[in-house]
Amino acid sequence: MVTREHDVTARRWLQPEAGAGTGSDQAFFRRRRDLVTVAERAVRSLRGQVVQYLDVVDNVVRRVTVDVTDGDERLARLDVVDTTAPFGLTVRELQVATGVAGGLGNQEIAEALQCSRRTVATHLEHIFTKTGTNSRVTVATLLAEHDAYAAPLPAVELVLPATLLSLLRTNPPARPRTTKPRPALIGAVYAAGAGPEVVAMRRGDKLAVTELNARGGVAGRQVEHVALGTTPEGLLDAVEELTARGVDAVVFGNFPLSYARKAIATAAAAGAPVLHSMTGPALSDDVHADPRGLGAVFQVCSTESAYVPGLLRTLPHFGHGRRRRLAVLPRESTFDASIPEQVERHAAAAGWELVFAEPVPDHTRDFSAVVRQLAHAKADAVSLSSFPEPTLRAFLTAAEPLRDRTLVHVAWSPASPGFTDRFRSLSDGLLWSTVIGHVDSPACHAFEQRYRAAYGGEPGLGAAAVHFDMVNVLAQVWSQVSRPWDFAAVRRQLRSVASFGVTGAHQFLGRGQRGLSYPDDTGDPTRGHPHLVYRIEGGTHRRLAPAPLS
Repeated sequence: MVTREHDVTARRWLQPEAGAGTGSDQAFFRRRRDLVTVAERAVRSLRGQVVQYLDVVDNVVRRVTVDVTDGDERLARLDVVDTTAPFGLTVRELQVATGVAGGLGNQEIAEALQCSRRTVATHLEHIFTKTGTNSRVTVATLLAEHDAYAAPLPAVELVLPATLLSLLRTNPPARPRTTKPRPALIGAVYAAGAGPEVVAMRRGDKLAVTELNARGGVAGRQVEHVALGTTPEGLLDAVEELTARGVDAVVFGNFPLSYARKAIATAAAAGAPVLHSMTGPALSDDVHADPRGLGAVFQVCSTESAYVPGLLRTLPHFGHGRRRRLAVLPRESTFDASIPEQVERHAAAAGWELVFAEPVPDHTRDFSAVVRQLAHAKADAVSLSSFPEPTLRAFLTAAEPLRDRTLVHVAWSPASPGFTDRFRSLSDGLLWSTVIGHVDSPACHAFEQRYRAAYGGEPGLGAAAVHFDMVNVLAQVWSQVSRPWDFAAVRRQLRSVASFGVTGAHQFLGRGQRGLSYPDDTGDPTRGHPHLVYRIEGGTHRRLAPAPLS
């Protein structure tokens, strides 16, 4: 085992429990000529360096050490020692962890190891448990600290230490690698069905990805978009499927709070950033209460607790005589016992009296009893949470006799494309608001034009723009981080940078890493999203507040 100019000394050492055979063990090295080749490469290319890794041939873990002298005529010593894997990892788990450290996604690892993506996801769960982490980048760091990369390496490009790659590649590249970097992968999950709001969300996401790739991607990486539709009951399975694919971020559509909380927590446990625009206060409260476990969750907007204060700011536009009696109908799924007290406090500060505050089931169709109670309470204004359209239609139909003297306010729902066409006369005179939506800006108008050109329809006043912005927020952060799968760095960037989009400024400065609402949370419109209030008149959405922002 002598090259023309350089010597290789190969020795194999066995753990005592493995039996005899210490020393040069020539029979072993005759069988494992590949290990000698590694040492020969080292003696030709390295000087005064030590390289270690784990050999996992025949399902046995061996520590390989190549130590090269720094003299003019270099000598390489090759030691192979039977050992155990760090953290109690199995051979297969070592191979999966090496793929993770090398920058591969779950699908790429599955193809390299010739197994299913779900099998890789299961191995990765075991790796997280055994190493006490939930981050792919931390797994990569631990493998580097323990020199625990598993060889032979799969026949794919890996981002590993250059010295190690030069020794372990079967055919080291003659030129610097020109392989395109792995795409950034966005996973999105939406409510099943083709309702206008869901269609707008999906199209907003898709338009953002299409435009990013047309501009060359993000820092030279293409962006791939995996969108899944699911029922609330299937939401958790959908999220687990996305994390099993090794997505670099998860974007949520709107789901009932009871299902969303567990699914968001599951997505966050994988470490990738999770972005959503759901407004239930419990979601950002969860993040505030558990910043370590839910630190990957970012809410791009304020909460629905801003809606009543926003309504009360707008009501002086309308005359109600001397009576000022307010009723609120919160969603049962997001109702909290503190809501009536909060609303009563806001109402009193604005000179109003809270006369009715009862939660309503999200999907109720019978509002006859509620309407009778509102009539008895002589409410001058009634504010509804963001309800599904069938529920909202049922209320507006039942409440039609009251609307001559009672102003009706709705959160979010009328932002959906074609709302006034579907509701016709029921929508006339309706007051509505949203804490995130279109702003009157050149960027907003340009987005609307591109959306119409791409899809031949209107984007509506909220959902499409919000999801378009969420993708671009991720893209901006990824452009500043060397690897999209460096989740810790991505989370730090999301917390520290500001970006501006169709819906205004994105900064996660609110309680529980949520966006700010202007003027509810901040008096500076460049730090958040304007709390938009509209009135529908003759099928047209007329903006009442705030004043147009440049």
